[in-house]
Amino acid sequence: MGQFLAIFHYLVVFFLFAFLLGEFLILRLGVTAQSLKLLRRIDFLYGFFAGLVIVSGLLRVFWGEIPSSFWFTNYLFWMKMALYVAMGVLSLPPTMDYLQWHRSFRKNGTLPSQTESRRTSIWLHAQLGIIGFIPVFAVLMKG
Repeated sequence: MGQFLAIFHYLVVFFLFAFLLGEFLILRLGVTAQSLKLLRRIDFLYGFFAGLVIVSGLLRVFWGEIPSSFWFTNYLFWMKMALYVAMGVLSLPPTMDYLQWHRSFRKNGTLPSQTESRRTSIWLHAQLGIIGFIPVFAVLMKG
């Protein structure tokens, strides 16, 4: 069971990264009417998989092969958790922007400007920077 949980957790994390990268690339290429719809879907999936990362991680902590005491007493585990929370906080402004852009598009057909897209992509850059440290801490945790 522990190996299955680990594999599932890693797959979910890879999907999370893929959706984050997808959002970044859409903004980088420029938002169109079609990509705005796709951006909202990808952002929904990003949030969904972020939740799955939490669930699968908790399952690993409590029912995985490594005792929960290892996780709770390991400062690198808590650093990973702090980085994950930071990613969650940093994901809120882009989500709010996407919702606003969608409302504006439905109301009067306007798309976000290049400046708006760049401003939003800064939040995604920050998340992409953070997500790179999480596997480093995971490896260091296990020695």
